[in-house]
Amino acid sequence: MFEPERLYDLYFDTVYKVCFLYMKNPEDTKDMVQETFYQMLHKPFNYESDEKTKAWLIVCASNICKNNLKKWWKKQTVSYDEEIGNQVEMSTTDDYANDVYQSVMALEEKYSIPIYLYYYEGYSTIEIAKMLNSKPSTIQTRLAKAREILKMELE
Repeated sequence: MFEPERLYDLYFDTVYKVCFLYMKNPEDTKDMVQETFYQMLHKPFNYESDEKTKAWLIVCASNICKNNLKKWWKKQTVSYDEEIGNQVEMSTTDDYANDVYQSVMALEEKYSIPIYLYYYEGYSTIEIAKMLNSKPSTIQTRLAKAREILKMELE
C-alpha cells in the first residue's frame, strides 16, 4: 500500500544524504529532497516493496540533482561550501566515524556516490551500476580508487 508519510519518514535521511553528495550545501539539498518526494507523489511507480522504493528514490534523487547541476545559472554561482563547511548532521558521536563520513563527502562525485551506496546503504556493485547507468566493473574500480584515496587521507 502506498503510504507517502511512512515512505518520507523511512527514506528522508537516505535521500538527503544522496542529494547532499551532489549539491554540497544544505539549502540546495533541501530543494532536491523536496523535488524527489514531489516526484514520488506524482509519478506512477509500483510500490511493491520497500527495497525497490528505496532504490527508486535514490535513482530519482540522483537524476534530479544531476539535472539541476546542468542548469546554466548553477554554473554561474559561487559555491560557499568553504564558508559553511560540509556539515551534515550525523547520528553518531564517534569522531572517527564522523571523520570517515566527512572524507567520503569530500570525495569527487564519481567516487562518493558509489562509496555511500555501497557502505552506507548496503547496495551491491551490480545494483549501484544499474542505478548509475554504469558497468559493474566501473563501479568496482571507483570503489577501489575511493578506498585508496580515503586510506591516504585518514592515515
